[in-house]
Amino acid sequence: MLKTKIISLSLLLLSTGVAAQAQSKKKAAKKKAKTEMTDEQERVDELRERMLPATAQVMFIDSVVTDKAGFIGKIPLNRESGRLGVYGETADTATVQPGGAYVNEFGNRMFYAKADNDGHYKLYTADKLGGKWTGERLIGELGDGFSDVNYPYMMADGVTLYFAAKGGDGLGGYDIYVTRYDRETGRFYEPENAGLPYNSTGNDYYCVTDEFDNIGWLVTDRRQPEGKVCIYTFVPAETRTAYDAEIIGEDKLENLADITSISDTWTDEAKLQAARERVEAMKARTTEEGGDRISFVVNDRTVYTSVSDFKSPANRQRFSKLCDMEKSAGKLAETLDAMRRKYSDGSPATKRQLSADIMKAEKQLETLEAGIRQMEKEIRNAENL
Repeated sequence: MLKTKIISLSLLLLSTGVAAQAQSKKKAAKKKAKTEMTDEQERVDELRERMLPATAQVMFIDSVVTDKAGFIGKIPLNRESGRLGVYGETADTATVQPGGAYVNEFGNRMFYAKADNDGHYKLYTADKLGGKWTGERLIGELGDGFSDVNYPYMMADGVTLYFAAKGGDGLGGYDIYVTRYDRETGRFYEPENAGLPYNSTGNDYYCVTDEFDNIGWLVTDRRQPEGKVCIYTFVPAETRTAYDAEIIGEDKLENLADITSISDTWTDEAKLQAARERVEAMKARTTEEGGDRISFVVNDRTVYTSVSDFKSPANRQRFSKLCDMEKSAGKLAETLDAMRRKYSDGSPATKRQLSADIMKAEKQLETLEAGIRQMEKEIRNAENL
């Protein structure tokens, strides 16, 4: 009986020791996580402290809160500045969002983000030749310090590229960075953090500048509830000028860096009113054109932005047919991509079944694209007469 009690007591002590050891490991893990969190917070605080004196003077003229889902479509970019959109879709959009994409004014160069096998985004570029996107290139020179690179926007100069990235020397979440393209080497320079007030400890997704209307948009989720973002409308500055903390004071500088009140940036009434008038003109122009602006290259000097620019009713009809053909080609290309993905993951029987359909769709798309190129040529020839 005594032996049984001793064994039971030994088991109890062993069990208690194991539990204590497990509890000790948990405490150690929590302490380590807390230490890492503290170290990261200290890094962010120090970085922000260094950035604060260089906070750029920016006039924000408006702001609107919208759903994070689909916010890219809420940026009213002028067609002459290119188009923003979404590249690809993911099977699990609850955990991985589709990547942002930018296509230039002429529709022949694209920058886009897509996820690799581990779900992290990288930035790519491609050119459109013969109606097809070719020459995909990973923009690997942006650096290995980023865990995700997304939301690209190329300025009209074709050199200055803005994008958002996680990691690196960021303040937290996505930060906005800027880099420039070296035409001689065909590569981008090392990117720089855009600083304050463009970045925050939240997610800062887009910094987009429309040079034709001299209006910009900043998209961020700072101080926003889950699932929401704020789109700020601002006036781009020709050169970056920092605030003078000795004149405005540290507290106001902090508020300007955080964009706590856009009215604090209204230091020039005439500039503010002129910017508001440009925004209203943009809205009126979009309404007048029915939200259906076009971009059709007639020659090296002429780009039509409205159907009314065509000289004859016959060419307007041709252009309408061209648009229908392009829509059909787009839908067919999407169907073809879906079949190819299904073929890649399919069984031998599925592949045999899809093989003929894919070949047929490829032939149809090839014929349709040839027709599009011929129609574009006919329209240009008629307009250039």
